[in-house]
Amino acid sequence: MPRFVRRSLFVLTGLLLAAAVTDVASYDAKAWLADYARLKRDMAQGYANLDWVVERRGLDLVALDRDTSAALQGAHSQVRAFLALRRFTRAFADPHLRLVPGARADAAPAAGNAAAAAEEIDLPAGKDCGAAGYEEGEHAFEFPFASMAGWTPLQGGDFPTGLLGDVGVLRIAQFGEDQYADACAQVFRAGIGTHALKLAVRELQQRRLVQAIRDLQRRGARRLLVDVSGNGGGTEWVTEVVALLTDRELTRAQARLLAPGCDRSAVWTGAAAPCPVLQPDAGRARLQGTGAWTGPVLILADRRTGSASEDFIAWLQQNRVATVLGETTAGAGCGYVDGGSRTQLAVAPFDVRMPNCARFLDDGTNEIEGLRPDVALPMQSADAAEKARALQAALESDAG
Repeated sequence: MPRFVRRSLFVLTGLLLAAAVTDVASYDAKAWLADYARLKRDMAQGYANLDWVVERRGLDLVALDRDTSAALQGAHSQVRAFLALRRFTRAFADPHLRLVPGARADAAPAAGNAAAAAEEIDLPAGKDCGAAGYEEGEHAFEFPFASMAGWTPLQGGDFPTGLLGDVGVLRIAQFGEDQYADACAQVFRAGIGTHALKLAVRELQQRRLVQAIRDLQRRGARRLLVDVSGNGGGTEWVTEVVALLTDRELTRAQARLLAPGCDRSAVWTGAAAPCPVLQPDAGRARLQGTGAWTGPVLILADRRTGSASEDFIAWLQQNRVATVLGETTAGAGCGYVDGGSRTQLAVAPFDVRMPNCARFLDDGTNEIEGLRPDVALPMQSADAAEKARALQAALESDAG
C-alpha cells in the first residue's frame, strides 16, 4: 500500500476515533429521554394516524415504548440515540411520520402554522425561483413505453406524452409546484409573494396540461393513460388536475383533521384511547369536473405513488372515472395541513414531523394502507419487456 494512502487512512481513522470519543463523552441520556417523552405527548395529541395504526395494524405501543426507552438509556452516543428514534418512527410504517432536518428559525412562525401564515401574509418569495425553493424535478417517463410495439413519443418537457394506438399517454411525475423551476422562471417577477408565485406556476401548468390533452385528442387518442408511477405527491393542486379528467361532479369522504377532546397520554400504557384523535366523520367533499378530457381514463401507479397522488387516484377510482393499473400505492395518505404537526428535538438538529390529517376511502379504509389497483402489473420487475407485455395485455383487455 503506498505510503500516502497509509498516512491518509491513519489520519482518517484518528479523526473517526476522536469524533466517536467526543460523541460518547457528550451523550446525555436524560436529555434524549426528555425529548422522547415530549415526542410521545405530542404524538398522542397530534399524530393523525395513531389510533388507526394501533387498532387496525396492531402496533404494540407499550413494547415499542419499552424498547425505545431502553435503547436511549443505553445508547451512550448521539448517533445511536438518533438511530433509536428513527427506528421508533419507522415502526409506524407511515411515510409522513419522519425525522427531518430541524427548522431552528428564530423569526419563523410557530411550527404547524408557518404555511398558513405565509399564505395569509404572502411573504415575498425571494430574489428568484431558487431562493423561493423551486427546483427542476425529473419529469421523464420511467416506465419502458419505448419497449412497447407502436409506441410514438410526442412532447417532452414538464408533461411528456406519447401514443400507443388509441391510447394517449400523459406523464405527471410531480404534483408539487416547487418541482417545476423552469415554469417558475417564466412567471416570476420581482416582489412576487410566495403564495402568488405558487398559484402562478399552477395556472401555467394547468394550461400546459390542457394543451397536452388537446394534442393527444387531435392525434386520435380515445383513451387517456395518466402515468403517476413514482409521483410522491405535492399540494392541493392535485384536485385541479383531477377536474380536468371528467365533466362529472365527483364526491369522496372529506379529509379528517386532528380534534382530540382530552389528554390521550394513556395510549402509551396500553390503555384504550380515552377519546379519538380525529374529528368525527366530516361528510363528503365535492369536486366539479371541468372536462378537458371526457373519455375513458386509465392510471398507471406503483408503490412509490403516494400522498397527493393517492388523492388523485382515490377521486377518480372511487367515482368510477378511472381504471387503475400497476400495484398498491405507497400508503402515505393525507399529509401536512398548514405545515402539519412537528416536535422539535432539543438534543439534536432534527424535528419529528407528523401528519395532522387522515383521508379515508368509501369502505372506511385509511389511505395509509395504500390504494389497490384494478389490474395488477409487475411494476417492480427488472425485465422491461415483461412490464411492457403486461401493460400491453391490460390495454388490450380494457379495449375489449
